[in-house]
Amino acid sequence: AIHNFTRIATDFHKRLEKIDITDALAVRIVNDQLMLLERSFIHPMGLPGRPFYRHIIYAPSAHNKYAGESFPGIYDALFDIANAADERNAWQEVKEQIAVASFTVQASAGTLL
Repeated sequence: AIHNFTRIATDFHKRLEKIDITDALAVRIVNDQLMLLERSFIHPMGLPGRPFYRHIIYAPSAHNKYAGESFPGIYDALFDIANAADERNAWQEVKEQIAVASFTVQASAGTLL
């Protein structure tokens, strides 16, 4: 998913460098793509235990209020393994969060095509 996203984002950046900024429609199309890209990282159910934080790529840390985390669902799930009552369920949560992040990144790439 990351490799595919990187390839598509690189192609998008190359197209962006060639855009005629005097062409209002072309600028609007690119702007809409960027807006949809950002929105595509929003998970409707939010992060586990923190439904008010819905961004899959970054959010404030659940364990350090002064820091943010990249891929917070995965980070929190990994962090919580040590304190989990059932380690098997905790690892299942890690797998689910990796799947959510992978799917989201893969789907987000489509907004840049």
